[in-house]
This record gives sequence, structure tokens and C-alpha cells, in this order.
Amino acid sequence: MTLLSWLGETVNVMTLGGLALAVGILVDDGTVTIENINYHLELGKPIETAILDGAQQIVIPAFVTLLCLCIVFVPMFQLGGVAGYLFTPLAEAVVFALIGSFILSRTLVPTMANYLMRGHPSGPGHAHGEAATAKSRNPFKRFQQGFEVRFARFRERYRALLLLALGRPTVFIVGFLACVILSFGLWPFHGENFLPEVE
Repeated sequence: MTLLSWLGETVNVMTLGGLALAVGILVDDGTVTIENINYHLELGKPIETAILDGAQQIVIPAFVTLLCLCIVFVPMFQLGGVAGYLFTPLAEAVVFALIGSFILSRTLVPTMANYLMRGHPSGPGHAHGEAATAKSRNPFKRFQQGFEVRFARFRERYRALLLLALGRPTVFIVGFLACVILSFGLWPFHGENFLPEVE
């Protein structure tokens, strides 16, 4: 918001739309960092070592992801006229939010993890131990435990499907390309407008 203000932009439909567009990615940066820290904790590393190793391991992929996402919005900065007036603030909001998210996921998230994960049990398999499966009277905890059980089932089904696709790469590639080619059959049915028609 500060960078947008410096550029003379206001909080409007386009800047809010840009932030709404980026919100999932913003959450992902912190989530990936925390998950990787948790992974290193499960290996039995001390909290500070786990944080440093976990953050260092994903810094390059996260930076490349940031560049790829920002490059998508670069052409919007070259727009002129009405299109530039409308979409440049959106692109600025997305790019600034992504850069801020990257910086915070490299600085604030590891720092907060150092404070908030101090009592975290470490060691292999702790997440699947008796403490994780013990029933709780807390309804939120029960909901979380139920979600984790259902998600584990879903993940196993997805893994089986993925192994099936990897086991038959030719069939998968041909099927995928067939779906892509068939999707082009929808092209004639799509209209083209600069902005949606207003009645």
C-alpha cells in the first residue's frame, strides 16, 4: 500500500482486484516456508538449524517463482490509453504484494517460527505418533484431526493416480494432448470484448 501511495495510486477496484488476485500466492510463500521448517524438525534437527536449513533450501525456488509471476504482469506496464489507466494499478498491486510477500517469508516468517515453534516436538514420525491421534475434547482440534485423516486418504488416492500416470507416460501424454486439442473446439463460441457489455 505504501508503494502504491508513492506512485499516486489509491485504494480502488483495480488495486483491490490485484490484491485479491495475489492473496493465494501471498499465503503460499509463508506456508511453504513453515512446511519446510516443519519437515526439517521432523528429521530431528534443533529449531534454529531447522529454520535456517528450511528457509535456505527454498529461497532459490521461491525467488524464481516470484520472477515468473512478476514477468506475467510486466506487459501491463506498457499499456496505454484506457487499458493502461485501468490495468496498470492492478499490475502494480500484484507485483508489490508478491515482492513484499517474498521478503516477509524470508525474514518475518522464520523469525516468528523461532518463537512460536519452540515447544515443537522433533524427531522422525512425531506427527504420526500417539499425541497426534489422541482424541481431544476441543471441537477445533477434533475438526483438525478429522481433516488430517481425510486429507491423508485423499493424498494416498492422488499418489496412486500419479503412479498410474507415471507408469504409463505415453497413454497419459496422448490423453492430455487430446484434451487440450478438444478444448480448442470451444474457441468459436467465445465472444471477444474489450470490457463486458453493460445493459
